[in-house]
Amino acid sequence: MAYLDSFIVFNLTLLFICLLQPVDSIIHLPLYRRGGRFSSHESANLTHLSSILEAAEAKYGRSYRAIEGNRLVRRWHASSFEDENDPEVVDVVGGVNRWYTTVEVGAPRQILEVDIDMLRPDFYTITTASDSGVKYNASASQSHGIRHGRAHPICARASDEFHLSPNLPALRLEFPACAPAKASRQSLAHSGTFLGLAPHVGSLARLSSPPLLTQLREQDAVPNKVWSVTLLDTETGILTLGGTIAKEVEEAKIRGDVELKHFGQAGITAEWVSEQVQAQLQAMMPTEVPWDQHFKWTEVQGAAGWWMALMRGVWIHGAKILRNQPVILDINVPFILAPPIATQRFYDSIGGTKRLPAPFDVFFAFPCFNQVNIALEIAGMNIPAMQGQGTWEDGLHGPTGGRFSLGKLQDGSGYCVGSVVETRMGQRRDGFESGMKDVWVLGEPFFRGLGVTFDMDKERVGVRVY
Repeated sequence: MAYLDSFIVFNLTLLFICLLQPVDSIIHLPLYRRGGRFSSHESANLTHLSSILEAAEAKYGRSYRAIEGNRLVRRWHASSFEDENDPEVVDVVGGVNRWYTTVEVGAPRQILEVDIDMLRPDFYTITTASDSGVKYNASASQSHGIRHGRAHPICARASDEFHLSPNLPALRLEFPACAPAKASRQSLAHSGTFLGLAPHVGSLARLSSPPLLTQLREQDAVPNKVWSVTLLDTETGILTLGGTIAKEVEEAKIRGDVELKHFGQAGITAEWVSEQVQAQLQAMMPTEVPWDQHFKWTEVQGAAGWWMALMRGVWIHGAKILRNQPVILDINVPFILAPPIATQRFYDSIGGTKRLPAPFDVFFAFPCFNQVNIALEIAGMNIPAMQGQGTWEDGLHGPTGGRFSLGKLQDGSGYCVGSVVETRMGQRRDGFESGMKDVWVLGEPFFRGLGVTFDMDKERVGVRVY
């Protein structure tokens, strides 16, 4: 089954509750999308979509490539701000269309919203004068500790106890506390906590403190420096630190099938169902087989610092229309971004499509009732992406045109706006310096229906279709 229907989503939700009592040291955390689902049955607001696209392109343009030792790495351009109240440190949490998790920290426990980010490795909290966002109250935590020195001119070195899993003791983690000057414009930004999940390359760190996964591994809290993300629908998912949730997903699917097949039959007990589930799960995912063999893997390529890989092909209706396309994975982008030539070739392969007139000419429209079969070839596997109507909730709340759609072009037009959007980063200086020319960005639409795993030590990305 390529996509998670509503019944499986329900099972996974229940399963996540069960995972609060795990049997190993893998940490499972809930994921939420701030602002809810991105697209609805309303007509697409092209002005709004353009502003989101511009912001996404701008963040990649802030980097450049440089030689460090014997390899090519990414670095951030020096801040144009005259003081240390850098918006790239402060104004990075609390925004809509971002994915975040929640964690408990301190004594007594505080629940923090933690924005995840795939372009930086930093882990810290931000407290501003604004009432917006979720603040970490250091003075209210009896377990809060202060260390000597600073991780950044506005970030004090600090630590606190984190309660990440019931089967783990409280973990004391380094947790810099950043606060802009009250006279600074950045004091009006959201308060919140930032969790960078980029490859652990120091050239992209804005703070001099260790990443979260490094700290967890050093304390033997997780078995591997691996993290994975599984989106259950357009608004929720699971973030896993130290491993994956692949086994739990397959168990939920098998349990649902067994219970439906034998529903109402006399003599069927919960114990019998569990025995059947475990037998089928053992046949599908034997315990003696290493966990990583249940995924297809591709190596990270390009300048070190981001999750960049090679997409071997793009398939439309069973025909391979593009080959060997470099891609960056970034869940906080709500589109699939593609270079101009690739975008044109992509839509030329879909019947009835048209480019929208300026100033929205980076968007394309397609007939809403066209059944578009799209597959992205990564790690030797054709991944069905953006095709079909998706889940029952998608049909009820999502855009006309299915998972490939950003919404109707306008009422009664019969056309929908495609979620593959042209990016012209490579035509500008910042796009050239950052190496974004001819590079795709596989955003949120790519992640749905997949388990995507990121291996820090082996520098590889794994995928599994659910």
